[in-house]
Amino acid sequence: MDVERALPRPLYRSVVRSFEERRIELGSAVLSWPVAAPPHQILNIHLGEPYRVRVDGRANSTPDISVVGPQTYRRAHVSLSGSVHVFNILFQPAGLNRLFGINMMSLVNQDPAASDVLGKSAATLGDAVRTAADFELRVAAAESWVGTMLERRSPEHPIGVAARNMITVQGLRQDRVPCRQIRSQHEPIPAPVCDTGRVSVKAVRADYPLRSVPPCPPEEPASFLDRHYQAQFIRECHGFASLPPSGLVGDWDNAFTPGE
Repeated sequence: MDVERALPRPLYRSVVRSFEERRIELGSAVLSWPVAAPPHQILNIHLGEPYRVRVDGRANSTPDISVVGPQTYRRAHVSLSGSVHVFNILFQPAGLNRLFGINMMSLVNQDPAASDVLGKSAATLGDAVRTAADFELRVAAAESWVGTMLERRSPEHPIGVAARNMITVQGLRQDRVPCRQIRSQHEPIPAPVCDTGRVSVKAVRADYPLRSVPPCPPEEPASFLDRHYQAQFIRECHGFASLPPSGLVGDWDNAFTPGE
């Protein structure tokens, strides 16, 4: 499978994590594999044959343009055949809320058609991406769409600012975060922004320890943090996926963009 990836321009990195494209010609062959539950939001635009996805025993073809919300437990089994070509936009934890004011809890464990979530703007984006001649132009079309959506929105919510700051410091530099900001992590997060309580914060904070290079031992993914935050990290792994940290290591490789 041919895979292309690109980071957005700095102007859009507060809402978009990356752009990706996958392409393969399978003919009559069928390629199937299980996919780990991703904790962030993804928008898929199919330029070829849509995937068939089986979740909880039910198999369905995906919409031409779909939004995959944060998945807390479901593991999908994906089947591909024919001419497969899909363009993906991976959003930051609060990205869709920033662009559309969506209650993020409504997307947890859901994968609706993009038109049901984004309205007519989904068709506008789909048309722009499909008419672009190559990956670079598709990225440019997607960035133009993101820019248009941002221009229509009010100033960024404080939670979005906090999430962006955590991403900047890779979610773990607690020694450089003022105590006032640390205390604010324990205050309630407004319902329209949060995924499931503090899933966005958990995902950002868990990202770096699980993907550190060289990899740390699974039983000590946060050994460089003080004992309080290490214990908190372990509790959040159990709360996030009902698994210990060691059980998330393999899944995290699939859930987050390799090489980013």
